[in-house]
Amino acid sequence: MRLLFSAAALALLTACPPPSSTAAAKPKDLPVGDPIAKVGDMTLTVESIQKKIDEQSPFVRVRYADPVKKKEFLDSQVRFEVLAAEAFARGMDKDPEVLEATKKIIVQKLTRNEFDGADADLQKYFDDHKAEYQKPEMVRASHVAIAFGTDKAAAKKLADGAQKKAADKEALKDRNAFKDLVAAVSTDESTKRAGGDLRYLGASELEERFGTAARAWLFGGEGINEVSPVIEGKDAWHVFLRTGKRKEIERTFEQVKNQIKNVVFREKRTAAFNKLVDDLKTKHGVTVYEEKLDRVKVNAQLPPGGVPDDGHGHGGDPHGGLAPPADEGLAEPKP
Repeated sequence: MRLLFSAAALALLTACPPPSSTAAAKPKDLPVGDPIAKVGDMTLTVESIQKKIDEQSPFVRVRYADPVKKKEFLDSQVRFEVLAAEAFARGMDKDPEVLEATKKIIVQKLTRNEFDGADADLQKYFDDHKAEYQKPEMVRASHVAIAFGTDKAAAKKLADGAQKKAADKEALKDRNAFKDLVAAVSTDESTKRAGGDLRYLGASELEERFGTAARAWLFGGEGINEVSPVIEGKDAWHVFLRTGKRKEIERTFEQVKNQIKNVVFREKRTAAFNKLVDDLKTKHGVTVYEEKLDRVKVNAQLPPGGVPDDGHGHGGDPHGGLAPPADEGLAEPKP
């Protein structure tokens, strides 16, 4: 937590220069605009405060419609800049822990700038996989099927008897009653083992498999655990038990953009990241003395209740913050 706080704080501190520091070490002023406050030679502008408020979530942002709260927000920014100026004045920007945190943040920025995907690639994936993000209204049901066979009328009598048992309200209190009925009389071997469960189906698929009447009844009501009358299908009589319903899902590109980015760029970004690192090793000149690793001693004893690291960062950060770009993107700390 301490290091995380340092990293977040440093990202903010670098936006404000110390009152007295060399030009090389001094961070740049905030964007030029209409001054709203000054801290030494640091100027806070109306535009910078507007940007910070706009970056808050809508639930947080609404509080600043109150002039008192807005003034408190400005005061908090001034207080932050005062503390930052004092930290620079005391040379805390040279602290090894702060410098290490700085490196992690700028590496995050570098990888984000290098590997954030182009919208065109994401849009193409969305267009090619719309069925995954836009689903029609669906219904789930179980059924008893009695095949017509050579005597359709006799099959109908069997179906009538099954429907009467299925619709018995006392029987329906037993969650296994319909499954037992399916096991006893259904002729549909493909669904018999699952208690007649058809899983979720869209209207077109339902109609294709069982006919218009089945589709009309299953989508025509909302009640769960309702039993249909005997319905004539394409080659069998059916008694349906409606067990679930899902409303239509229609996600827009903007709603799933980040999710798509995870899928599209996972392998591409990892490969590109590894290539970038290899190229930079050549550019900057890297020499590794692996034989000296033997001099690095590791205390492998776990503390009570400790969990060993699985090599993927669980239980620790084996990359020291320099892992390939995370799928969910690299968040930038905000005040």
